[in-house]
Amino acid sequence: MKKLALTSLIIISAITLVGCKYVNNGSNKNSAPATEEQKNNTEGGESYVINEGETVLFWGEGCPHCVNVDKFLSENPSLTDKLKIRKIEVFSDLKGQKIFMDKVNECQLPQSGVPLLYASGKCFQGDTPVIEELKKSL
Repeated sequence: MKKLALTSLIIISAITLVGCKYVNNGSNKNSAPATEEQKNNTEGGESYVINEGETVLFWGEGCPHCVNVDKFLSENPSLTDKLKIRKIEVFSDLKGQKIFMDKVNECQLPQSGVPLLYASGKCFQGDTPVIEELKKSL
């Protein structure tokens, strides 16, 4: 019984640590094909090239951990301008998913989850690590 409880606790902790939900990187053969709207969804038509010095926050619509980060940013509006933070949604935006997965691979993360902050070639995943990293710039 103790072994089962410990295993359950470890699994729940791991899921919580990673963040909201995994992004479909195309490995699931049973997933529905993307809609035309999803294929064409590009943050206002902007390019997804990440410029040097730019900080990117990958987030997902409906993700409660992402809401925590967004709340922190709204309470500290100077951070967005100071760090040049750009937000890219990854749950329904296929182009956003691709660049997100590129950064997950670049940072050699074992799992893909949001929120994910990409800054100066480093990745910070999960609401607490993202907020802690952002606090360093206050």
